[in-house]
Amino acid sequence: MAAKKSARARAPGRTQPQRERRDWTARARSTTLDAVRYSQFVALMKRALPIAAGAILTVVVVYSLLPRASDRIQVTAQRRGLIENDLAMMKPKLTGTDDQGNPFVITAEKAVQDPKNLHRAQMTKIEADIATADGHWMNATSDRGHFDMDKRLLSLAGGIQFFSDSGFELHTATLDVDMRSGLYRGPTTVTGHGPFGTMRADRFEFDRPGQMLHLNGNVRTTIYPSALRQRK
Repeated sequence: MAAKKSARARAPGRTQPQRERRDWTARARSTTLDAVRYSQFVALMKRALPIAAGAILTVVVVYSLLPRASDRIQVTAQRRGLIENDLAMMKPKLTGTDDQGNPFVITAEKAVQDPKNLHRAQMTKIEADIATADGHWMNATSDRGHFDMDKRLLSLAGGIQFFSDSGFELHTATLDVDMRSGLYRGPTTVTGHGPFGTMRADRFEFDRPGQMLHLNGNVRTTIYPSALRQRK
């Protein structure tokens, strides 16, 4: 009997399968890093989108859209995710008011953060709409842009267009903005027309601090005297 009991005691029962151990610490750490990186991305877009819109608009000295109070700005996105390991925002939308209280909406089709430098981002299909206190509106678009917050440089390319309800229209291909000096450089042809005339030039520079627009190379302007008289 003792032998049987001993054998029965030693008989192996069905062992429970061991559960795979998960490193919850590593997962939490990864989630935290993603959250921090996304927060930095949102902060970057708060800077990049309004500066891009401001660059487009101030080219023609029509309006300056460079909001300084970030608490008046809200960033939303349709969705976010990874594109080839890069953090991306799909259809980011920025809303807020400028320094004079005028409401604006700035959107992009996509914004992708540089994984090697979180202060750099590529943007596509940028569009800005602003309404002024006197009831007018302006719209500006750019096909793509690159923003470097460390160097404080913005480059817009692929076609830049500006429209206003007053009938003014402007087109150029590229624009480089040095945010330290406030200098806007357009190295390609710029054309524009409106109720008071037309203009074109091979290239242009806009000095924002000095509020001076310089047109260079084969400059042609046409003024409509009748429109000016009607304005008076």
